[in-house]
Amino acid sequence: MTGASRGSRCSPRTADGRPAREGDVTTVQKIMSGYDGSPGARAAVRWAGEEAARRGAELTVLRVWPWLGPSEPEGPSTDPVRRAEHEDLEAVAREVAAAHPELAVAVQAAAGPAADALVDAAEEYDLVVLGSQDPGVLAEWLGGSVALAVAGRAGCPVALVRERPAEEDAPLAGPDARLTASAARPVPEGALLTASTGADTGLAVAAPAPPAARQREIVVGVAGESSLPAVEFALAEAASSGGRVRAVHGWDMVPFWAGAPGWVPPDPDVDRQGALIAADLDRMLDTARAAHPGVELGVEAHLGGPADGLLSAAEHADLLVLGRHPRLLGHLGGLVHAAVRRGGAPLVLVPHD
Repeated sequence: MTGASRGSRCSPRTADGRPAREGDVTTVQKIMSGYDGSPGARAAVRWAGEEAARRGAELTVLRVWPWLGPSEPEGPSTDPVRRAEHEDLEAVAREVAAAHPELAVAVQAAAGPAADALVDAAEEYDLVVLGSQDPGVLAEWLGGSVALAVAGRAGCPVALVRERPAEEDAPLAGPDARLTASAARPVPEGALLTASTGADTGLAVAAPAPPAARQREIVVGVAGESSLPAVEFALAEAASSGGRVRAVHGWDMVPFWAGAPGWVPPDPDVDRQGALIAADLDRMLDTARAAHPGVELGVEAHLGGPADGLLSAAEHADLLVLGRHPRLLGHLGGLVHAAVRRGGAPLVLVPHD
């Protein structure tokens, strides 16, 4: 591993962000972000930096090459292409460290098949962050996505982060534009306020009021007690970021076996049935809610099935959290695949038994 770039090692912190005392349960302390030079991977590293800074964690940026020579234990040093890739790895780590001066950032190189190397490295971390893009249905099910392969096999939570549209990262004004206030020249009644770019317009310019801070919204899918690890992750995340959690269950009015002769829906009242489901889930989450009294936790049941009901409810969420079963060959199931294809927010997959 090459050296950390900036900052000192962060002390452990609890879910609400305060320094941990003896006996406290601490949050994620070691985060790894896989990097391959793609825009999606760069977006993942940036998100991982924000997450690590918020949690008081340490961040490692890992790049995997097919092999590393005996003379280059810490990364490529002879081949021009690989040397350029390693310099890019160092550069993206410096970029994150510059954005979060208090954050300890390290870079690391590994050798082997990308998915295998990332899964092996994940054993030492509490959270893995990877870039995600829609690989297509066939590639998903055939294991053609490294990110999905890692998410299906890693023993820790894995966050899949999409590249944000370019306009979201663009500055709101040109570098020469300045909004300034003038106390010497009062604004004439009826005059329009304009932005000044250095020319003397003779008018005072009112700076816009800062936008009200929007509470971070985290949606977690719930389907029974197996979802509790995902709920706990979502609550801890909300506690550290001042957000709120919506626990959402997507359900179907008519199950797949409804075509059997003589079958009658047990309760055709959709609203009543949804309310009953939500009430049951709400009781199930009492213990988790009590462990995070400062976090707003709402429970919702949405008609439309596990995928449509949940993903429509999470359309404007800042983070989507789902549990995942350990599955044969790392396959993740239809809901996760649908979330990868359709979701826009970062997706965290939390393993459970």
